[in-house]
Amino acid sequence: MGVRTGPHASFQYIPRRGFDVAIERSAGSRDGSVDPADAVWVGNLRRTVRRGLDRSGLPDLVENAELLVSELVTNAFRHGRGDIRVRMLFEHGRMRLEVRDGSHEFPELRTAGALEEAGRGLFIVRALADDWGVSADGTTTWCSLNLYPLSRTP
Repeated sequence: MGVRTGPHASFQYIPRRGFDVAIERSAGSRDGSVDPADAVWVGNLRRTVRRGLDRSGLPDLVENAELLVSELVTNAFRHGRGDIRVRMLFEHGRMRLEVRDGSHEFPELRTAGALEEAGRGLFIVRALADDWGVSADGTTTWCSLNLYPLSRTP
């Protein structure tokens, strides 16, 4: 498919490997808030992940993968610096999601209060992903799901 360019993003589909999306952050996403122009990317990326997994014959991963990409991308817009890059790769029996936000501050698991609306994203990532982490420079948060989970016996 190559690279398609939109008003604030470029998309590259990598046959049988995944996709790579670069998103230009609007000026309104900073200091813990997400500009409505950027918020639409969360839904767009959820649909992109769903299509990629459906096309790859992996519909059982869709719900968790959609939630994972939502949490990581929302965190990137809220707390990152600069443009956002999202990659979904299929390799070594895993689907790996990587979200680069340009911030060298390491994301931290935190305890959100009962009435707080935010602060649970990394707990969700930790609960749903088979593995997750942060790059050595703090700019990329990633998680992975096993493509072929071990069969469970009752």
